[in-house]
Amino acid sequence: MKSISYFAAAVFGFLLFSDQTLTAQIDMTWDTHKVGFKVPRGFQIETNNAEEFSASNDNLFVTIAPIQDESLTADDLAEVVDAMAKELDYDLITDGDAVDVNNFTGYYKRGSKDGSSAIVMALLDPESATNLIVVAIYSDDNEEQALTVVNSFYSY
Repeated sequence: MKSISYFAAAVFGFLLFSDQTLTAQIDMTWDTHKVGFKVPRGFQIETNNAEEFSASNDNLFVTIAPIQDESLTADDLAEVVDAMAKELDYDLITDGDAVDVNNFTGYYKRGSKDGSSAIVMALLDPESATNLIVVAIYSDDNEEQALTVVNSFYSY
């Protein structure tokens, strides 16, 4: 009987370790604007300059652009997100709400276009004049991965 319980514990431990390995997140940073976030292993940087940072894997694409505006306040973030969602021409714009992401104040909306879903988010950095617009595009079965990324932003 003891060998069964040892076997069950070993299988459980293996499954727990395997699940953590598959969902492991790594830090990705945009040094130009001193911002970081967590992404799944295998993410590849596509663009990294002062105007844009983009990275992706097969299931998720994330792009970030700075908003250099010292006068931007938390009250302006919904307007910024609405303008970006309209510019990107999303078919369906669903919920939107204020969020606090680590040391950022933000606002987000979800949308969809051509069979893909997106989270459009504006982040206000209270410690600098650099604020961010973030767009995460994903297929519906990868929403959890997209939420993990957009909720992991931090400044340094």
